[in-house]
Amino acid sequence: MKKLPVILVLVIVVAALGYYLFSEQGKDEIALTANSSTQIAQIDEKVVDQSESSQKTKIVKTEASEKHVHDESHEHETSEYVAGTHYVVIDKPVETQTGDKVEVRELFWYYCGHCYNLEPYINAMKATLTDEAEFIRYPSILGDGWVKGAVFFYVLKDLGELDRLHTPLFDAIHKHGMRFDSQEEFVNWLSDNGVDAEKANTAFTSFTVDNNVRKAMIDTRKYQSRGVPTLVVNGKYWVDATHAGSIEGIFRVVDYLIGKELH
Repeated sequence: MKKLPVILVLVIVVAALGYYLFSEQGKDEIALTANSSTQIAQIDEKVVDQSESSQKTKIVKTEASEKHVHDESHEHETSEYVAGTHYVVIDKPVETQTGDKVEVRELFWYYCGHCYNLEPYINAMKATLTDEAEFIRYPSILGDGWVKGAVFFYVLKDLGELDRLHTPLFDAIHKHGMRFDSQEEFVNWLSDNGVDAEKANTAFTSFTVDNNVRKAMIDTRKYQSRGVPTLVVNGKYWVDATHAGSIEGIFRVVDYLIGKELH
């Protein structure tokens, strides 16, 4: 066999080397293209995820906003009280004694345990009552047995001792079990609490006390209340724990009715 010329050998070598380099570069380009495609796909996925996340965030915010609006609407609804359900409208308004101020009148009886238990709430209400309203205590007479409670109230008022001895009288009846079945027994109690016995006996038979007791009998019927304790607002409405749902509820309804009268 004849030897191949040197030039031909060189040509074959160069061609082989060129083919090898070209093949490696192609592989690199293919790998680069694959990597680029993968990166682009990953970026696209992130964009989709971010878009979905953003959409979810918007949905959550919208739901929270709608819930907030719903809660505010619900709160507004529950702040309204309904006549016949939460309080009673008096058929014919009763004349008030507080002038331009809204009258808040408590109908009570000294021998009523619920009235006694209500006293701390009454005192708290008095301390926070708006300047545009005024509180009045009033003895209710729903039967013959209730008369002496009204007599005690007006005797204390006639003697100028109502503010000082109102709560002690409640305590005497409900904490110490005193019945006060006679004028003498009540006058003795007054005397023990610093009141002149002669003045007390005079008050028992005074025209003022007798007239006020008779008026209380008439007014009790006018207010159309069925029991005590009952709070009457401006001679137009009354509310008790049964209608308000609780003792605390009484005062929430009273606040509502005061606002109703002022606006």
